[in-house]
Amino acid sequence: MEQNQPKIWVLLPVFNEAEGIISWLISIKLSCQEFGEVQFVLSDDGSTDGLEHAISNWDEKNCCVILGDGSNHGPGAAFDLGFRHILKHGKSSDLVLTLEADGTADLSMLPNMLEALQRDDQVLASVYLEGGGFSRTTWYRVGLSNIANGLTRLVVRLPFKTLTSFYRAYRWDALKKLADRFDPLIEETGFICQVELLHKSRLSGLRIAEIPTRVYSERRIGKSKMKLIKTALEHLRFLLKTMLKH
Repeated sequence: MEQNQPKIWVLLPVFNEAEGIISWLISIKLSCQEFGEVQFVLSDDGSTDGLEHAISNWDEKNCCVILGDGSNHGPGAAFDLGFRHILKHGKSSDLVLTLEADGTADLSMLPNMLEALQRDDQVLASVYLEGGGFSRTTWYRVGLSNIANGLTRLVVRLPFKTLTSFYRAYRWDALKKLADRFDPLIEETGFICQVELLHKSRLSGLRIAEIPTRVYSERRIGKSKMKLIKTALEHLRFLLKTMLKH
């Protein structure tokens, strides 16, 4: 591997996904290793299923670090912890990838996302663009997602098709720019944290692109962690707070 290649930091918030996590990490690494050395950051949000044991038995090359204090704080807190670690140990030429640990993401789009970072600061993988979509997802989840996205775009004035997906790629220096302006980088502890981060990226003038992707629900490792009512209330609270600020 060339010495001047960037490091690819892969951040995954993890909560009880030890079963199948190793094969998922291997698949991710194979999909992006041509772009640089892959370093996994697992931000553990209080898993109780033996995650550390599973990783320690596999991680012979020390390409994986597990963060967390053993408690459940929510995905927003897990992202903030992971980003702080990456910003502390990374460098300006590095790239950062975030995605779900549940195995549902379409890894075939990953090289396109990393290539797009040659011209953009942040890339969103969107199921709502032409060519993207859901596989075996219930109609009411898709419907609620569309309603939430539409309302959020209207209030927060975000022009993007997808707002809450974990599947994103960043330039390290773009994240550093955000962290220098916003402390903490992420305040929201729930799933709305992705809207918060995208809103802050927009306010900071980052170049943001979207590419189509699919979500394969039938491949899910473990159970879905998103609670619909709780997430809907998070959206409403965030939107009200944003409206009051403006």
